[in-house]
Amino acid sequence: MRFKYIHLLFVDMQKELAAVGLVLCLLIFAWVSGVFDSDDGDAVGNPFPDFSAVADDGNTYSLDDYKGAPFIVLFSAEWCTPCDKTMHALNSTLDAPIVVMSTDPANNPNGISLQDWLERADEYDDDDNGTGQSLDFPFMKGVEAADKAGISSSPSIVFISSDGGIVTIHKGGLDDADEIRTYWEAAGGTV
Repeated sequence: MRFKYIHLLFVDMQKELAAVGLVLCLLIFAWVSGVFDSDDGDAVGNPFPDFSAVADDGNTYSLDDYKGAPFIVLFSAEWCTPCDKTMHALNSTLDAPIVVMSTDPANNPNGISLQDWLERADEYDDDDNGTGQSLDFPFMKGVEAADKAGISSSPSIVFISSDGGIVTIHKGGLDDADEIRTYWEAAGGTV
C-alpha cells in the first residue's frame, strides 16, 4: 500500500513538473520573441537613426541613400531562420527599397557571414530545382541603428516615410500581404 502511494505521488509530481516546464518554455519563447518588450513602439514618429554600413555586396549604404522616398528596414539576425519568411513576404508583396540589418553584435555569428545569410535567406522559397524569388536587397550590420530606434526583438520591420520618419514598427514575423501593404501605404509608399 505504501509503495502504491509513493508511486501515485511520483506520477503527480511528474505531471506538475511537466506543466511547469511547459509554462517556462512558453515564457522564454515569448521573451525571446519580444512579446514583453514595450520599447519598440516608442520610436514611431521619430526620425530613423543615421547609419552607414558595409553590406554583403561590399558596398557601403547610409541613410542618405534612402532619403526622399519611403523605405523599409527589417531588423533580423544571421541566425534567425524564421525571419526568412518575412523577407520573402515583403519581397513578393512590394516593389520597395528594403534594407536588412542584423541586430547581432557578433561578426559572423555561428560562422554565418553576411553573404552566407543572404544566400540562406534567398533559398527559403526555392523548389527542388533551386528556383524561387531572389532577394536583391542589402544585408548589413545594424546594431547601433537598432539600439537608437529602440528595437529589441527579431524580426522587427520598420516602415519609414520619405522624410525619414518612422511610421510603423511591426514586431514579430509579418507575412500577411494586406497588412504589409497597409503599413507601406501609411509610410507613403504606393502599391
